[in-house]
Amino acid sequence: MTERIHGYCALCRSRCGCVSVVDGGRLVAVEPDPEHPTGKSLCVKGRAAPELVESPDRLLHPLRRTRPKGDPDPGWTRIGWDEALDWTAARMRAVGERHGPEAIAFAVTTPSGTAMSDSLGWIERLIRLFGSPNMIYAAELCSWHRDFATAYTFGHDVGTPDFARTGCLLLWGHNPSTSFLAQATAAAEARSRGAALIVIDPRRAGLAHRADQWLRVRPGTDGALALGLAHVMISESWFDEAFIREWSTGSCLVRDDTGRFLTPADLGAGGTGRHVAGALRGTVIRDTPAGPVTCRSAFERYAALCAEYPPARVEAITGVPAEQVVATARLLWERRPVAYFHWNGLEQHTNATQTVRAISLLYALTGCMDTPGGNVRPNLPPTNDLAPLSLIADAQLAKALGRRERPLGPGRHGWVTARDVYTAILRDEPYPVRGLVGFGSNLLLSQPDPDLARAALARLDFMV
Repeated sequence: MTERIHGYCALCRSRCGCVSVVDGGRLVAVEPDPEHPTGKSLCVKGRAAPELVESPDRLLHPLRRTRPKGDPDPGWTRIGWDEALDWTAARMRAVGERHGPEAIAFAVTTPSGTAMSDSLGWIERLIRLFGSPNMIYAAELCSWHRDFATAYTFGHDVGTPDFARTGCLLLWGHNPSTSFLAQATAAAEARSRGAALIVIDPRRAGLAHRADQWLRVRPGTDGALALGLAHVMISESWFDEAFIREWSTGSCLVRDDTGRFLTPADLGAGGTGRHVAGALRGTVIRDTPAGPVTCRSAFERYAALCAEYPPARVEAITGVPAEQVVATARLLWERRPVAYFHWNGLEQHTNATQTVRAISLLYALTGCMDTPGGNVRPNLPPTNDLAPLSLIADAQLAKALGRRERPLGPGRHGWVTARDVYTAILRDEPYPVRGLVGFGSNLLLSQPDPDLARAALARLDFMV
């Protein structure tokens, strides 16, 4: 008997609505479900789900190695689930009791592009309740900048583009046609309704074929492009001055001598409170107990930085023609409200965090944050967080590998780099890591330096 089961595809974060066709208990097809809000299209991976389910290479049972590491034949032997779980739990406890739970690292594949999408919360709950601050997650290459680096500018993540009401959509380093199909469909519909489309990508791929402006930026130079676009908008007064004055620290004064905000305490007489504000533009001198201090507004300093990137210099750095920089800046202003999204294309560079902050400031100039047609933060149904960070003690979280060197990075959430884990395994620095539990992660293929990875994994007391 054939059944048609309505649901959604869980093979990536897009979660496209679909109909699973089951014949005699076997999945034989997966089709789009146009009645579902995200079911108008289905990518090749979703359609190939039956092949994944029926693949002869699919691992269906636990296997235990019976020969030493280094032997070309591991001697895999099938064991039962109870035995596998008991074996793993016993070794986790043994290492944790001897070296502390931080001596067990976990490696988890991306939920953005795999079936881990619906499981991550439970895995993080296990990790945090166990007490390990060391989860290799590749956040530094995939999500940190979009979800957390923006918080250093906005106070929260990038938000969600209001596709239905936007007047101009900016896609920066993000091709949803291959990585977020539901978003690609919404973007195409917005374009069909008349919204302007700006695509910044070295390749003319996906929605770039329908863009009003396709900016073929040289990889790794996106920060200069963001500052250059902002310079044109500021110099032409194509920015929402009222928004910047009311909703940013742009008018707060910054001391030229220290580079820090001027506070009431700097002015003496027991001053307390927040930053001292002035005009949005200009330089002022304030008297302090230590003498006069020259200050400029934060916006003035930002505008001065942007002025170092006129269109001609941006063209020399990024490869984007100067006239296109001007035309794109004009489009961002004249076709508001602006919505935008960025992803991996920006994140796999050494200057990724500051680049994303430069783009965040550029977007702030439009005044479209949290407005209809801009980037919004929808009200979500109330749910319990499966894995709140509070499940792990602060003192334990502080042990995250690399957090001391990068205190504002992913280590704040217990997400660590593979290289820091390898160092802890091979050199016991800053402490030993003796075990690794991996969920769908192949460190030899997904992380840099496979030779170092191989040496580190071979030294572990156990790996699951």
